[in-house]
Amino acid sequence: MLITFRVSELQMLLGFAGRNKSGRKNELQQRALELLHVRSHPIHQKIRDLYKTIQQSGALNNSSANQSGNDSPSLSMPQQQGNSSRTTATVHPYNVDARQMSIHF
Repeated sequence: MLITFRVSELQMLLGFAGRNKSGRKNELQQRALELLHVRSHPIHQKIRDLYKTIQQSGALNNSSANQSGNDSPSLSMPQQQGNSSRTTATVHPYNVDARQMSIHF
């Protein structure tokens, strides 16, 4: 079940469990598999919820692919469930001054 998770779901699960969310997909999968050894009901429930979300979005994608005509973007976009504490970072543009300057030592 955890092997089918995308990087975003693995990061969500590891963040929920208070574990490190950075790394390659196989590293994230290994950390997620280690969570299975922890007999915590909330973690196991989160795994089930994420898996259901993946299955539902897959069913929506399959049904929208079978329809003819205009596709609605809401059909193919998975919806966020629950009270997620994810925040998005604000990216501020910056200017790089590429002038050459002499530095005195």
